[in-house]
Amino acid sequence: MNICVVSTFDGTTDDYMEMFNATKDKAADFFTHYDIGIIREGKIILMIHITDMEKFNELMTSEEMQAWDKKFNCIDVVYSLEKMN
Repeated sequence: MNICVVSTFDGTTDDYMEMFNATKDKAADFFTHYDIGIIREGKIILMIHITDMEKFNELMTSEEMQAWDKKFNCIDVVYSLEKMN
């Protein structure tokens, strides 16, 4: 499943990338590829192909992720994407 995660947070792009890179290895077994778009400081768009939504949800709701969200007042909005012909 292809999804888009729009993250808005009180931090810098470097803060986000540090967290993303730290969790990327944990997520490698349930996604095949991703692209990150920087909208502005404090707003990122992540397009990612997820192969196991249950594992993705576990990561997104983990204590580590909840702590980061709280620290940076992060709001994630997740969209499902389908390719159009």
